[in-house]
Amino acid sequence: MALRPLLLAASLCVPLVTGAAPVVIPAGDFTSPVLLERERRTVPVAAFKLDSAPVSEAQFAGFVAANPGWQRDRVPAIFHDGGYLRHWSSPSTPGQDEDRPVTRVSWFAARAYCDAQGGQLPTLEQWEYALAHLRARAQITDDAYARLVFAWYNQTPLVERHQTAIDTLGMLGQVNEWLEDYQLLLSNGEQIDFGGGSCGDTARLLASYDAAHYATFLRYQSRSGYTPVTTTSTLGFRCAYPLESAL
Repeated sequence: MALRPLLLAASLCVPLVTGAAPVVIPAGDFTSPVLLERERRTVPVAAFKLDSAPVSEAQFAGFVAANPGWQRDRVPAIFHDGGYLRHWSSPSTPGQDEDRPVTRVSWFAARAYCDAQGGQLPTLEQWEYALAHLRARAQITDDAYARLVFAWYNQTPLVERHQTAIDTLGMLGQVNEWLEDYQLLLSNGEQIDFGGGSCGDTARLLASYDAAHYATFLRYQSRSGYTPVTTTSTLGFRCAYPLESAL
């Protein structure tokens, strides 16, 4: 894989202890709501830990301080698109709100941060399974879930806020999040243009034709436009860890 040397270079970082303790996501089965293959399949997901919130500006500043090579004036150009941490007041200092999720970090930088914590970016299956688990635990209806997703993409504040596990973990309504395998090829038996396909293409990717499934498709679709060097004001990340590291 062409990116392999870059990944190895990006992972050479000094460990850093983060703030809030990760939460344990129990083992279970995950059935993708989007048809990434011709047949819908259910896969087992092993128990793991997941950061209880997206990585904050302050946490990433600590990582940059421990790893100066990831300061915006030192990081190699091959690891970002030119917008890396450009909103910070200096190469090592965030803006005023240090508790907000860090954004304008590339996949390379997010991956390096998680590696320094002894974790990794969650896989698509882990992230989506965690969200499904939290939705079920908090008894969030399909309609309520769809409203949360659509409100974020429309940049419309919700009149009704759900004080639930989903809000607690911030998995919806704050930022999109990098995943280890964020840009899967969607074939569904043939190659489909996920970013600009027809309505027929979209329909073939949905396991069911309702608001909740379309909301999930919208989230999957938004990931397909990223490249590893992408840095945007709406894209952050959190880390996942092996369960045994909590014991």
